[in-house]
Amino acid sequence: MIRSALMHMRNRILSGSLVLACLTLAGCGAGDTSVHLTGKVTYQGNPVPTGTITFSPDTTQGNAGHGSKAIIHDGTYTTRESFGLVGGPHVVRIEGFDGVAVGDNLDGNLLFKPFEESFDLPKSSGEFDFDVPAQRKKAR
Repeated sequence: MIRSALMHMRNRILSGSLVLACLTLAGCGAGDTSVHLTGKVTYQGNPVPTGTITFSPDTTQGNAGHGSKAIIHDGTYTTRESFGLVGGPHVVRIEGFDGVAVGDNLDGNLLFKPFEESFDLPKSSGEFDFDVPAQRKKAR
């Protein structure tokens, strides 16, 4: 009786492990909907030396899923070093720095106030460039 119960438990554990393995493999295969983007980031026509881009699905436009973040290096970025993202409407936030170290801050000084805007991103992997517009100073 005990042996039968142990065999039954072992079979359930093996079955559960098999299901988990199949689900894990399915998430990495053709069913994976992650989009990976690469591209250029410019400000006033020049490559942004260093910074970050944050991609957040725009829920106000019905987009859901995981967001992503990419590092800007010498005016280029890629989401391949992160989880990628879902395509469609996103709120994109770009922070750019001059790349000239100031004390412990290796990124240097801000080139512009953080730029945030909605973009409809591709639903398949590819290139997508960003040009941060010049920002107007507020009148006093």
